[in-house]
Amino acid sequence: MKVYDTQINPETSRQCKSCKLYLNQFPLSDYQSNADVFWVGLSAVQIEENDEKCIPLSPNTKSGKLINDIENVCDPSITFYKTNLVKCLPLNENKIRYPELIEMNKCFPNLKDEIICHKPKLIFLLGRQVADFTLKKYGHTLGNLGANFSYDTFVTEDIVFVPIHHPSYILVYKRKLVDDYVDCVKKIINDSYTFEEKVLAC
Repeated sequence: MKVYDTQINPETSRQCKSCKLYLNQFPLSDYQSNADVFWVGLSAVQIEENDEKCIPLSPNTKSGKLINDIENVCDPSITFYKTNLVKCLPLNENKIRYPELIEMNKCFPNLKDEIICHKPKLIFLLGRQVADFTLKKYGHTLGNLGANFSYDTFVTEDIVFVPIHHPSYILVYKRKLVDDYVDCVKKIINDSYTFEEKVLAC
């Protein structure tokens, strides 16, 4: 993999410049105009070509394909939006690294803007790092990350946040349980409207 030969132009970037990660690769964003369900990953992957249509958690990646498989077995009327906590690509000497806390804090307002814009009913937080950081921002504390895929839910402003295992974790460490993972997440999605009605009725 390589970083683009032509770096993003800071003067014409359509995204924020609160940190310097945008210089590594243009920020990836989904093109959906509306969404019932959000998938929130950690940070952007490195892409091969200068393709501005590339989206976060793309089906071209293993994790994105598993997410796509889940979407395909859900109610077709449900719309989805894929994003990352950190929109840009964290690098250390041209090697992909985990984003730092300061970078996550600087980019968090962008995630909030996406949530305000799309008004999702359900947000999946992929992996402990994303879940722990995001839930703290909304005043919640993450416990166990769903033993046996029994995931906790956290409600804030009529939005249901669900921390789940990252698809990459399932594909590496729980390969034999992929179908169970898909079935569990599918059930959460298909039940989300019923869950929302119960919340609004309280």
